[in-house]
Amino acid sequence: MKVFSGTAREAASGFPANLNVAAALSLAGIGPERTLVEVWADPSVTRNTHRIEVESDSARFSMTIENIPSENPRTGRITAHSEIALLRKLTSPVRVGT
Repeated sequence: MKVFSGTAREAASGFPANLNVAAALSLAGIGPERTLVEVWADPSVTRNTHRIEVESDSARFSMTIENIPSENPRTGRITAHSEIALLRKLTSPVRVGT
């Protein structure tokens, strides 16, 4: 069932704790007023799912991320792994790539 449909800015106001992916994409892309967001509720889904669709003059692509829930209901397991990777990268004397 669709719970919300609107801009990333509107979504951030209505769902501030749940839309960090939409906020990051809108800031990295075309902006919070032009990035469109839908929020769906499905009691049969066991993972926090993000479906990202991009359409531009030069390309079209889509990607789906299904996060495994952590013991903390406010975040996914991938968040802790990302933070650890960032800390290691910041303290590493050698950097390969970006």
